[in-house]
Amino acid sequence: MLKQLPVKTQDTQQAKVNNRNSQRNLLPFFWLLLGAYSAFAVSKVYGSQVIEAQDIFGAFLISISSITSVYLWCAGKAFGIPIFPLFSVTYLWTCAIPLITENPSVFTYNSSERFLSSMTVSGFLLFSTLIWYQFVNRFPHPKTYYRTLDIKKGDSIFLGVLCLANLYTIFTLAGWLSVDVGSLSLIRGAILGLTAIATFSMSYRFGSNKLSNNNKILYLMLITSSLVINNISLLLVSSLTLFLITVVGYSLGKGKFPWVSTMVVLSLFALLHAGKGPIRELYWQQPVEPWQYPSRYIEWIDFGIKGLFAKEEDRTESEQSILERASVFQQLLLTQSATEKGMPLLDGYTYALIPQLLIPRVFNANKITSHEGTSILNIYYGRQSRKDTETTTIGWGLLAESYANYGLWGCGILAFICGAGYGYVSLLSINAPIFSDRYLFSILVLSYAFQTEFTAGVYVAALFQSSITLCIFILLLMKVQKLEDIES
Repeated sequence: MLKQLPVKTQDTQQAKVNNRNSQRNLLPFFWLLLGAYSAFAVSKVYGSQVIEAQDIFGAFLISISSITSVYLWCAGKAFGIPIFPLFSVTYLWTCAIPLITENPSVFTYNSSERFLSSMTVSGFLLFSTLIWYQFVNRFPHPKTYYRTLDIKKGDSIFLGVLCLANLYTIFTLAGWLSVDVGSLSLIRGAILGLTAIATFSMSYRFGSNKLSNNNKILYLMLITSSLVINNISLLLVSSLTLFLITVVGYSLGKGKFPWVSTMVVLSLFALLHAGKGPIRELYWQQPVEPWQYPSRYIEWIDFGIKGLFAKEEDRTESEQSILERASVFQQLLLTQSATEKGMPLLDGYTYALIPQLLIPRVFNANKITSHEGTSILNIYYGRQSRKDTETTTIGWGLLAESYANYGLWGCGILAFICGAGYGYVSLLSINAPIFSDRYLFSILVLSYAFQTEFTAGVYVAALFQSSITLCIFILLLMKVQKLEDIES
C-alpha cells in the first residue's frame, strides 16, 4: 500500500499520478485530431484514379508508426518532455500525406518504389519508437539537488531574452548591424537557442498560470511581436517553429490544447504562404525597416488572397501548397531509386563534414556553411548545380541522408540514435524543475525536433552552438538548490 512506502517513494508515486493525469487531459484532443486526419485521408483517397492500394497501405502504416509514440505519451504510458513524439509526428505531413494527396514530386516514381520507401519510413519509426520507449516508460525518483534559476529572476531573464531577440531581428532585417560574419554567426546561434528556451518556459508558466498579470501581458506582447517580426524575413519556417514551441509549452502547462487560437494562427500562416512567391520576387533579402512592416503585410496579404483563389494550373513551383512544400518523401524515393539503378552510396561523406562545422567561424574564416552536406546531396543526385545551392536550399531531412550514405543500415542506425538520444534527454526532464539545467536542455533539443529538412550537419552544428550558449548561461546564472526550496 502507498502509505507503507517510504516518504520519497510516496512523493514520486504521487508525482507520477499527477503527470499521468495531466498528460491524459490531452488524450481527447489526440482522438479528435486522429479522427479529423482519418476523414481527410479518406476524402483524398476516395475516387482517386492515381492512388493505388500500395500507396494507401504505405500511408496507413507510416501514419500508425508516427502517432504510436504520441498516443503512448498522451495516454500517460510514457513520461518526460515529449521530444520524440513531436519528432515522430512530423512524418505524417512529410511522408504519409504526400502519398494520399498525389504529391507530384512523389508520384513521378512508380508504385513499387513508393511502397519500398513507405516500408523504410515505417520501419525507421517503429524501431526508433521501441528504443525511445525503453527510456521513458519509467518515472525515476527526483534528485535531491538541481542546478536551477531563481523563479522570479527566471521570468525576468527570459522575458528579457525575448525582448533582446526581437531587437536583434529588427536590426538584422533593417541592415543596421555592422558585425563581421564570424561574430554574427555566434550571436545568431546564441540568440536562437535562448529564444527557443525562453519561449517554451514562458509559455509553460503562462499555461500553468504561474506568471504575474503584468508578465502575462508582457509575454503576449513579446511573443506576438516576435511572430510578426520574424515573418518579415519571408522565411515562414522560423516563425512557425517559434509558434509550435509556444503551443507545446502552453499545452503542457495548461493540460489542454489551445485549438481555437492554433487554428486561427495556422490559417494566417496558410494565407501568408499562398502569397510567399510573389512577395519574395519583390523583396527577397532586401532590407526592411520597422515602419515599413504595415505596408509590407498589406501587400503580402493581398498576394495571399489572390494565391488562395488562383487556379491550380496557374501556380508556379514557388506557390506550392503547404502540404506539397512540407514533403521530403521524394528525397528518400530519389536515393532509393538511384541506388537501385547502380548509383553508389556516399559512405558517410556528408557526415564527415560535421567536425569542421563545430569550429566557430571566428577561428576559421574559410569555414564551410552548415548546409554543405545538403548541397552535396542535391548536387550528387542531380537536384541542383553548385551555383544553384548558393541561392536556394532544397531540404532533405535526416532519414533520406542516412539512406544516401549507408542504405538501410544507415536508416537503422539513425533510428537507434534518434530513439536513444531523444529518450535519454526526455528521461533527464522527468521530475526536474522547469528552470533547471536538465529541463532547459530538454527544451533546447525539443526545439530542433520540428526541423524536418535538416541534414545531420545542420542539426548537429545548430544544437552544438546553442548548447554551448546554454552551458555559459547555466554557469553564470544558475545555482545548486535543494528540491524542496524550488517551486515545483
